[in-house]
Amino acid sequence: MKYQLYFSWQQFVSLFSYHWEHEAFLFLLPLPLIIFLIRYLLNRKNQARITLSFTKPLVQNRLIRLISFIPDIVQILLLTSIILALAGPYKINPKRKIQPDGIDMALAIDISSSMLNRDVSPSRLVIAKQVATSFVKQRKNDFISIVAFAGAPYLASPITNDSTYLQQALLGLDSKLIKEEGTALGDALGMCINQVRDSPNPKKISILISDGNNTAGNLDPLTSTELAKTFGIKVYTIAVGSLKPSMDPVDESTLRVIAEKSKGKFYRATDQKSLNAIFEEINRMESTKVKEIYWEEHQDQSKFFFDFAFILFFLGLFLKLSPISNILED
Repeated sequence: MKYQLYFSWQQFVSLFSYHWEHEAFLFLLPLPLIIFLIRYLLNRKNQARITLSFTKPLVQNRLIRLISFIPDIVQILLLTSIILALAGPYKINPKRKIQPDGIDMALAIDISSSMLNRDVSPSRLVIAKQVATSFVKQRKNDFISIVAFAGAPYLASPITNDSTYLQQALLGLDSKLIKEEGTALGDALGMCINQVRDSPNPKKISILISDGNNTAGNLDPLTSTELAKTFGIKVYTIAVGSLKPSMDPVDESTLRVIAEKSKGKFYRATDQKSLNAIFEEINRMESTKVKEIYWEEHQDQSKFFFDFAFILFFLGLFLKLSPISNILED
């Protein structure tokens, strides 16, 4: 690590803005000056009066007398710096952090063959993926899991707050991803529950997008719904498909029951516009709250004074051992 010494006279000027961990040491601040005055008075008293040599100009003698005080000034500053360092100076920096209070959610999308129906353009699956992707982009503070399902569930993305990863997972959803035919609503909801059940977050939801009744899987949808209630998971269900007669008619009944029993809400999306409106409503109802956290950070300033004392010590040593000391003693 590169070691850098940085000194600013503002450090001394701003002494009154510091807080002190050991304030008792501050009572010692007059001590260096008192020692200097006592030494000066004793030296002056014991010093014989010597007439200045006429060969030396008066200005030169005054300059030498002024320079002779340099070692004393260095010692005063050295002791003062040590006392200030021992007093434990620190600054208080107020800090503020905005922390979004996100939601944990699992998003389940039906990718069975019936979702390829074009009664909504371009298809039920395509608009579900598009709108879900748009929704995920807006929920950057939430942890989201993506579950795809047909005759069996498939974990497309474990729970994460990586929006880009989630969008890629949604883009990769395809009806050929799962070999098992049918619609395993109960199993899909069960996988959603497993993704968020252990989260410490009190706000947990699941969004289930499908077009049909439960026709496959091992877990009954009502059993899954009871599990969701147990873990405090609210389930929003969305039935996708036109109201017009179709070869793959939409079955709302099971989706309605799931939403009602889990204290969620059932929606019917007949086109991309209505599906967008549904997700916008869910987005509003499950909005992310923002918390402001305030705290104080203590910034230790004693290092500056120790470093300054370190430099003064070697400066004093240099003055004592160098030829300059002969001039100062004359």
